[in-house]
Amino acid sequence: MSKKIAIIGGGIIGCLTAIKLKESGFEVLVVDKHEIGKESSWAGAGILFPLMPWNYRPKVYDLCMLASSYYENFSKKLYDITGIDPEYKKTGMTLIPPYEKDEVVKWANSQNLPYEETFFRNSESIHFPSVAQIRSPRLMKSIKLFMKEMGINIIENMELAEIDHKEGVVKKWPTKKNSFIEADYFVITSGAWTSNLKKNYKSKIYPVRGQMIQYKTSNLNIGKILYSNDFYILQRKDGVIIAGSTIEEVGFDQTVNIEKKEALMRKAEELIPDLVNVKVENHWAGFRPGTKENIPFIQKDDDYENVFVNSGHFRYGLTMAPQSAENLNEILIKSI
Repeated sequence: MSKKIAIIGGGIIGCLTAIKLKESGFEVLVVDKHEIGKESSWAGAGILFPLMPWNYRPKVYDLCMLASSYYENFSKKLYDITGIDPEYKKTGMTLIPPYEKDEVVKWANSQNLPYEETFFRNSESIHFPSVAQIRSPRLMKSIKLFMKEMGINIIENMELAEIDHKEGVVKKWPTKKNSFIEADYFVITSGAWTSNLKKNYKSKIYPVRGQMIQYKTSNLNIGKILYSNDFYILQRKDGVIIAGSTIEEVGFDQTVNIEKKEALMRKAEELIPDLVNVKVENHWAGFRPGTKENIPFIQKDDDYENVFVNSGHFRYGLTMAPQSAENLNEILIKSI
């Protein structure tokens, strides 16, 4: 009889972790307090590349290296099985000043990452042709169907309570509906909400709000991802243009405000002046799980023998998810 694993959190990290563990022969259950993939994973832009990776410790980029090739193949499988196209597209990304050219070129050469020196509106820029994007809402919809096809059990709209066992093994995890989730092992993949389940992560993983805007479909053709001064802009298959995002430590306040919206619009219109004639049709916010130096926790829990953590991926949950799932799977199997 296979061991049962409960994944707590149904974002991209939880879903890919569930898929990997199912492939390894475990019985897998995914529990989410809302709908699968409807929080941070739904809100993100879907850029499959760590922004400004030369500014991070190597471990951050190491976790991101698998992303592009993984999603290229996985998207085809998802489309074939579910009929939903996640819209994976290798558009490339152009880095626009300000940046330290020597530092960027040195890093790209060290990673054997192809780049081209180019110009964007008379500004000397660097283009990375291999960078891809994916449409996060469509990806999460297709993954949910795919997990069901695999035989992964899903429980939605079930919020788990904080664990406070004195014993070293958790057999039943309490919910906020006076019930329990039973499993042989538990994996916390709850992102910014991790400390709601184990309070010792409160100072380690915290919410960072990001606001984004969406321009209505127009005749503009941007083609590639544009990135400048911690701001990006990209275009979807149907012509919709996404721009973002803010970085705000405001707790779990998901309110959007006009000042941030206007600031995002100004930045977008500086890069693409014609956007001044295009209507902003959507403005939203999501929570990233911030950590020190942007390095996630992928490990066995310190307090309980059968609890594991795969959380704290900040802005790069989508990009880090494939390798993080591989790492967690390996750690869990070695612990059995």
